[in-house]
Parts: sequence; structure tokens; C-alpha cells
Amino acid sequence: MRIKNFGGYSLGEYLGGGLYTKVYKAYSFLAKPPYGNPVAIKILYLKGSILERNKLIKQFEREAEIAMNLEHSNIVKVYNFGKFDHHYAMIMEYIDGKNLKEYLYEREKWSLDKILRICYEVGKGLEYIHKNNIVHKDVKPDNILISYDFKIIKLTDFGIAKLPGKIWKKDIFPRSGTVTKFGIISYISKEQAEGNATFQSDIYSFGVTMDEIITAKLYIEGKEEEDYFKRIDIRAYRKNTGKQRILCEDLPIPSELKEIIKKATEEELTMRYQSMSYLLEDLKNFVKE
Repeated sequence: MRIKNFGGYSLGEYLGGGLYTKVYKAYSFLAKPPYGNPVAIKILYLKGSILERNKLIKQFEREAEIAMNLEHSNIVKVYNFGKFDHHYAMIMEYIDGKNLKEYLYEREKWSLDKILRICYEVGKGLEYIHKNNIVHKDVKPDNILISYDFKIIKLTDFGIAKLPGKIWKKDIFPRSGTVTKFGIISYISKEQAEGNATFQSDIYSFGVTMDEIITAKLYIEGKEEEDYFKRIDIRAYRKNTGKQRILCEDLPIPSELKEIIKKATEEELTMRYQSMSYLLEDLKNFVKE
């Protein structure tokens, strides 16, 4: 299916999507494109009963409304949303790159400095949305976009985000979050799984994400050709069976950095970082300007 014109843009290359949405690169045929050129357009595909469809529409509109109010260099900008030719869609900033999960699957390894700079930039975006009273609830490599030149690093996808304390912005999917296939990696904290996501739940997901990136991509002499699964699977098994605390436990990185990840992923809220600002304060000591 191709929508020929949305807000002065025509759809081009398919970029990716999920069960209910698809994202396309889009180009304007106007002399003065309202949101630059190109952009990304996310289209909602309605399925199921009328009740399910209404829920999807409500979620989609809510995601757009949340994202449109955010302005930060580490957050993907949503410019506008609406209905065109019976399809709901949102116009977003286009990033010439791919999501972090795709990078993780590639064999090329990165220096610890490069990995930590990526984590720090994502952390700044997360800190910003928390200061705007938003819980993302789905922090993971798939929702981090990185340009091919690695100059742009942005958090995206507010599809299941929560606005705490606002009754009229009820948490539509209180127990939602992501667990990878076969439960290898779970980004969901205990309290989020119980339907009580907080800012600290995002910190937990961020810590799991940091752990995964370091484990999958760290350059280790003599082990440059190890793929994602070689690096992750055995360590995930050890972690999930209680034999090691974090995935990167045995990797050659500073013990203080491992402690940051452990503190971010503590099961008990009182032991976990209380805010992203505190976490970034500690992480900054390892990030080169």
C-alpha cells in the first residue's frame, strides 16, 4: 500500500515497522517543504475489532502528542500527525542511519569510548523526557537511531510511554515492555512487569541496554570476529540462571563502570539510581569529550 500524498510528501523507501505501524522515507514535491526534505512518515495499520482499533488510534494519537512537545538533540522530532485517505500517520524527523539493534548484529566491534559516548547521548535524551514527566517504558537498542556517521544519536518511539500523575493520560498498556525472543534479554524491571512503571524503570532498561551494547560490540583483541549471539547467548544464560550479575561481568572494562550498570539494574528501587541525572554524573567520568 502506498499513500501518494501526505502533508505535501510522497512515500518512498520502506524503513521498517512493527505489527501495527510501518515507517517510510518520504519526499516533498513542494517548493518549500514544511518540515524539510526528506522526512520519515509512520503509518498506522488498523487491525482487529472496533474496540481494538479505537485503542490503537488512541495510542497512536497519544504517542504523537507526547513526541510533538519534545525538543532535544537526542530525541527524534515528531512534526505533525493526522488522518489522510482514511489512514492515520505522523511526520517525523528522518535520520540517515539505522537503529542500534541493527548495528549490534554487525560483526564490526567498537572501542569502549565510542560505546560510552553513544550511551551517554541516549542517557541525555532520557534525562530530558524524565524532566518533562514522561516515562518511556521501552528503552532498548531497537528504539535508538544512529546516523551512519555516528554524529546523530536519538531515542525514539513513545508508543507505550506514560505520563505519571495525569488521570486523563491513563497508561494504556501498564504491563508493556520488551523481552527478546526466548527471554534472552528482558529490558523490563520487576515493577514495570507488575504495571507500576516509574522513571527508575527506564533507568533499569537503560542499564540493560548499556550492558548489551558493551557485551556485543566491545573490541577485544583476538575476539574481533565474534558475532552478537556468540557474545550474548552464554552470558545471558549465566545471568538468567544467577551465575553472574550482568552480561559484561567478565569483560575487560573498568570495575567502576560495571558498578554503574549493576546499580542501574538493581531489582530493589531503593538500591537503583534515583534519577538519570545521578547516573549520567557517574557515567560522564568515563566519557571523553
